[in-house]
Order: sequence, then C-alpha cells, then structure tokens
Amino acid sequence: MNKSFLIILIPALLVAVGYVIVLRLMGIPPGYPRLIGAVILFFGGIYWLSKRSGKKAKSGS
Repeated sequence: MNKSFLIILIPALLVAVGYVIVLRLMGIPPGYPRLIGAVILFFGGIYWLSKRSGKKAKSGS
C-alpha cells in the first residue's frame, strides 16, 4: 500500500473513532449518517484526486 495513503488514512480513522467516543462520553448520540457521509466524501475525494493526477501525469509526458 502506498505510504502517502496511510499517512492520510490513519489520522482520518483516528478522528472518526475519537468523534464517536467523545460524543458518547458527552451523552450525545453520534450522528452515524453524517459520519458515513463524511467518510464517503473523503474516499470519493481521494479517488477523484488520484484519477485527476494520473491524467495530468499522462498528458504532461
């Protein structure tokens, strides 16, 4: 697996876990649909940027 992907993925997962834990400790039910939406947007952005940078590299050569 690409190291740069792990550099982004590991902190994002830690933030998501922290989000759920802190809200549970405060007695507020975590908004799982909102969290899932954020995860989908995050991975969609990574996918979009990877495709975009791949096209730029091919067209520049």
